[in-house]
Amino acid sequence: FFSEFERNDAISNPASYLLPLWEVFFLWGAFSFLPALARDIVSGHSEMFSLKNQDAMIDHINQVQSSWTAGKNFPDDISQDYLRQLASAWLPEENDLPSLPVLNALDDPIHTGAADPPAEFDARKKWTKCPSLLHIYDQGNCGSCWAVAAASVITDRTCIASNGAFKDYISGWNLVCCCIGECSKSCGGGFTSKAFEFHVKQGIVTGGEFGTNQGCMPYQIKHCSHHMGDKGKYPNCKSYNETVVPVCVNACTNKGYKTPMSKDRHFGKRAYQVTVADLKKELVEKGPVTMSFKIYEDFYLYKTGVYHHVTGEKIGGHAVRVLGYGTEKGESYWLVANSWNSEWGDQGLFKIRSGTNDCNSEENFQTSEPKV
Repeated sequence: FFSEFERNDAISNPASYLLPLWEVFFLWGAFSFLPALARDIVSGHSEMFSLKNQDAMIDHINQVQSSWTAGKNFPDDISQDYLRQLASAWLPEENDLPSLPVLNALDDPIHTGAADPPAEFDARKKWTKCPSLLHIYDQGNCGSCWAVAAASVITDRTCIASNGAFKDYISGWNLVCCCIGECSKSCGGGFTSKAFEFHVKQGIVTGGEFGTNQGCMPYQIKHCSHHMGDKGKYPNCKSYNETVVPVCVNACTNKGYKTPMSKDRHFGKRAYQVTVADLKKELVEKGPVTMSFKIYEDFYLYKTGVYHHVTGEKIGGHAVRVLGYGTEKGESYWLVANSWNSEWGDQGLFKIRSGTNDCNSEENFQTSEPKV
C-alpha cells in the first residue's frame, strides 16, 4: 500500500511507523465494536429470531413429542430485542472463562457422609420458614438474569443457613450496578460465577423488587407486561422504552432504609461449582443453586411438562434458580424458577430434562455459601 518513497522513508526513519493521533482514534473507533460483535456471535444471537411464526412452531412441538406442552407466552409483536435481552447470561465455556472451583468432597461432609437424597425434592416444601423460595422474580426490561438468579439463590441460602431468621432479599440491583467489567455489562449480560465471587469478596446489600421499598437497594427496573395473560397489570413491554442507567453508588438508594450501606453488606464464605453428580445432595442439604444454559426459540413457548430442546435457533444463554428435582411420566427433571414473572410458563416455573445435559444445562451449577 505504500509508494517506494514511503517504504524507503519508513526504513530510514522508524518514527514514521507511528500513526497520527487522529488515525489511532479512528481505527480504535472502527474496531472497538468487534469484541461485542464476537460475543453476540458466540452467544448465538439470531438476527432472524421472530415469534411471528410461533403458531406453526407450537403446533410442530406438540405434534412431535409429548414430554412438554408448548403455547403462547408472548404476543406475536413483542420486541425481538427484548426477547434476546431476556437471555443474557454469559456461559463460561463460550467465553473462555475458568469455572468456579468444584467443592471438594474432603471439604464438605454433604458429599461423603450424607444419606442418599430422596427420589423427589422441592426446597419450597422443606424450608417453609423462607418465603423467598416461593417468590418468582421479574428481571423486567434488563438483561440481568445472571444477577437476579445469583441474588435469589443467595437470598434463599442465607435464610436457610439462618434457620429462617434472615427474611430480607439480597439485592440483584447491587450486582447489576457494581459487579461490572469482567463480571458483566450490567443490563447487557454477565457471569453468575462472577456474581458469586462478588458476594465473597465485596459483599452484597439487601434490596427487594421494584416498588417494594425493601432493603438498601431495591431493583430499579419496572415490571412490564410481556406475556399474553397479564391483562394490563403492567405497562406493555413492546412499547416500554424507559431506560434506567445502572450506577454503582456508595449509599443506599432507598432513602427510607435506616441501615447504612457499609453495615448492610452480606458476605459469602466461598463461591463454588457443583457437579451434576453432587447436585441432589447439595439441593437437599443447602438449598438452591443457579443453572446457566443455552436457550433456544422453543423455550419461550414452554407451558408445562419436562422441557427439552425440540426446534428453533439458539438465542443466547440464560441463568435461573434450581429448586429441586423429580420424575414426571417416567422422565426425570430439574425443577427451576425462571425470572420472567409468574405469568410465564408454569406459574413462572419450568422443569427441564435431567441426566442428558440438554441445552448444556448440567455444566454450570453454581452457588456460594453465606456467612450468617
